[in-house]
Amino acid sequence: MDVNKWKSVAVRKKSHTLLQALCLKEYRKPAEYIELLIDKEVVRRAKDRGMTAEAYQAKIMKDMEKTGGKNGRRK
Repeated sequence: MDVNKWKSVAVRKKSHTLLQALCLKEYRKPAEYIELLIDKEVVRRAKDRGMTAEAYQAKIMKDMEKTGGKNGRRK
């Protein structure tokens, strides 16, 4: 698998089971459903901030580069 194109994520078993059920109802693969959820969240957050989805996406990607790709969790 090309690690520059695909990444793995860990989710709790309960969430994975729910994801499978949602995918079955929507006739989607899990990766496609996760992409859909991410796209919807970007649009929602952009709208809350009065931005276009593209502008918000560019902003958060730039912010991520500034932090060195950290996930934002505080210890």
